[in-house]
Amino acid sequence: MLWLMVIALAALQGLTEFLPVSSSGHLRLLAEAFGVEEPQTLFDIMLHVGTLVAVFIVYRALFWRMITAIGRALRRPAGIRAQIASDADLRLFVFATIGTVPTGIIAIALGDQMEALAANVGAVGAALIVNAGILFVLRALTIGRWQADAAHPRRPIEQLRLSDALLIGTAQGFGIIRGISRSGSTITAGILTGLEQQAAAAFSFVLAVPAILGALAMHLKDGGMSGDGLAHALVGAVVAAVVGTIALLLLLRLLRQGRLHLFGWYCLALGTAAVLWEIVGV
Repeated sequence: MLWLMVIALAALQGLTEFLPVSSSGHLRLLAEAFGVEEPQTLFDIMLHVGTLVAVFIVYRALFWRMITAIGRALRRPAGIRAQIASDADLRLFVFATIGTVPTGIIAIALGDQMEALAANVGAVGAALIVNAGILFVLRALTIGRWQADAAHPRRPIEQLRLSDALLIGTAQGFGIIRGISRSGSTITAGILTGLEQQAAAAFSFVLAVPAILGALAMHLKDGGMSGDGLAHALVGAVVAAVVGTIALLLLLRLLRQGRLHLFGWYCLALGTAAVLWEIVGV
């Protein structure tokens, strides 16, 4: 049963980290409904490592371009400002770094309050309902009357602006609320700025790297495990990486098809059930 739980938790992390349904919200509801403790210390760290690997696998070409751009910049540091202006890949790295700043400020300012609020299942349910609304807005932006047209084309990731990065980073910051999907909110914010759908998704997941690394740093202070705990953590990382890669590819496909709003109906139903659970006090 323990190994089944390890695999189940890792698969849940891999799925919900990328699909726009809030991994932290699902873990909180799982803990409440079935009395399952949320992953701690090394196991949680390795699950995040697994999801980070999934991002690198899917966006390996983009990350390689950024790495080579950083290498070129380090060889000619005197002309760094001109390089940032002319090199889209280097600019993407710089803007991703800057975009992390509002995320960190929000996490530091509101993190403890949001975790305290998450003790209330109804609050998590309400956040899931808000998340459903975000996904319905995304649907309107990509399929509805507010979508781009020939007169107002959307911008590729090479035309990313600093203001885009700051807005998307702010949206990511509010993803600390259990029930609000980081991927859903950041992709929606990116499309709101005028980016192409795939460009918004790409920057969302580039921006996810420092966010996931920050989560790793927070959990590292809790210590580690050995023996069976280490084996569970390693298997969990592999499962999270495999499932996360599949989930990320699925998200990108559904985004192209304009069908991410389907997860909105799921979040609306789950959120409503969680609110009713809290009211009824089952």
